Amino acid sequence: GACFPPCPPMQINDPEHSKIAIWIGGKHSNARSKPSFQKLVAAGLPNNPPRWPEVGAVVKQILAVYKGDARDWERVGEWVERIGWPAFFEKTGLPFTKFHVSDWKGTRHQLNSSAYIRF
Repeated sequence: GACFPPCPPMQINDPEHSKIAIWIGGKHSNARSKPSFQKLVAAGLPNNPPRWPEVGAVVKQILAVYKGDARDWERVGEWVERIGWPAFFEKTGLPFTKFHVSDWKGTRHQLNSSAYIRF
């Protein structure tokens, strides 16, 4: 699907040396709103295959709050942008750390913020 370009497949079969992170809110298309980067919501989750219970618990926690608080037809990223990231972490009960602060400026004036190709 559309997840392959930003998230190439990686081996996560080492329970001791590989951890799992959950990112939400990113999108590539310009449908309904402009493209956006995903943001980190949980990191360092243990890699316990084959069912990954800790990862499943965090995803279920996020989806339960989303289900109760989101508007009809509202995407997860749109919901988080509407309520704000501080409220997201409060409602989900996920810990907020300094690593969640996105202060990367990069080449903001050069980034393409639409899905249209320009020459």
